[in-house]
Amino acid sequence: MTIQQANQYFAALPDGFADPAQLGALLPASVQQVQFVGVAGTAGKTAVARLLAAILHAQGIRAGVYHAGCEPLAARIRVDGKPVDEALLCRAADALAAHEELPLQAAELVAAAYCFGEAGCTLAVVELPDAGLAAVLPKMPVCAVTAVGPDGVSRSVERLAALAGGVMRKESICVTAPEQPKAVLSELVVAAGKCDCELVVPDPEDITFLEAEQFASRVDYGGYTVPLAFLGRHAAGNAAMAVELALALCRKEVDISDEAILDGIAAVDNRCSIRVLSQRPLVILDACRTPQQAAALLRVLNMAKVRHMSAIIGLTEEEGAEAFFSALETGLSPEEQKKDKSTMPGMSESPFDKVYLVTPAGVEEQLTQRLTEKAKYHFDAQLCTSLDEAVQLAHANTRRGLLVCGSEAAALEAAELLAKA
Repeated sequence: MTIQQANQYFAALPDGFADPAQLGALLPASVQQVQFVGVAGTAGKTAVARLLAAILHAQGIRAGVYHAGCEPLAARIRVDGKPVDEALLCRAADALAAHEELPLQAAELVAAAYCFGEAGCTLAVVELPDAGLAAVLPKMPVCAVTAVGPDGVSRSVERLAALAGGVMRKESICVTAPEQPKAVLSELVVAAGKCDCELVVPDPEDITFLEAEQFASRVDYGGYTVPLAFLGRHAAGNAAMAVELALALCRKEVDISDEAILDGIAAVDNRCSIRVLSQRPLVILDACRTPQQAAALLRVLNMAKVRHMSAIIGLTEEEGAEAFFSALETGLSPEEQKKDKSTMPGMSESPFDKVYLVTPAGVEEQLTQRLTEKAKYHFDAQLCTSLDEAVQLAHANTRRGLLVCGSEAAALEAAELLAKA
């Protein structure tokens, strides 16, 4: 296959579940030499994975990182901070295509592990939207469960925590997010006890914001003081997790200096997690798509006392959309919304004067039409035919600036469009 054919092969794979026990046979022997760090959870996986990968790179460790996401797979598998060798990914795609078709997440993980083994990586950090796939990875001395919260569908946080706990294994060290809900932490403690895995929980009291001006952040965690490209308390918790993961690897005989931890975290740029492109006018990109992420975004905007913005929203799914819009309006999670009987939809003080709905690539326009009707219960909402039209309308009708959110696809498309403007 060519690299274009390989990307198309993976993009065309169906969603679904695979038996991890059957996937190991697809991996080359070289994967046995790689130590993996699996990252599960509902929010913060990409940030934590990127922060830890940057720390490993700063230490001079040959490390890989795999991100789940919407970009072509060739851009989401990286070795030493650079896109994977295209020839390696093509070989991985050829090897997978010769066997029975796998679901997308399983195939991507197998391909990433294949590339890391053949590239001679010592360590690799992998996002696991399906934590059960962690069983595919032969060595995983350290793992992580990021913030677990409502995903906008019917599963409870207890169920989500139990699923994320599938990343743990015997004698490993699992680092989880500070300030997890009690129900989530209880499930993780049970999961850790069942498989004899040590659970590390960063202390929220050790997180200190030394500088928290409008859209600037400098954070201290246990003596590690760094400028942080990501905003808000949730982001500071991700940085604390990255520090603890590095320290856990040290306990597993991986040499990582304090300087590498500081340099790595400081070096990470922000692609689409409350990313501020400009302040006058204010332009923010955020890939938030769950109620939990929308609430975190709104907290940052409210802390900065932002008002009179326009929002451009590009959701890719209808399930959970109502909870997303409600969280973006009120800053409350679905559980908090149930307890708060004083707030009616559309009656909260919001940073947004106007909301525009757009259709991301690969999504049917009829879906966005239905989402627009849902959004009207919370905002002054309008359907747009394209992101370009939405940006023009937002610029023309805003007093403060614009936000693009709802999916990684919408945020990255907006970054490309605005860069050309």
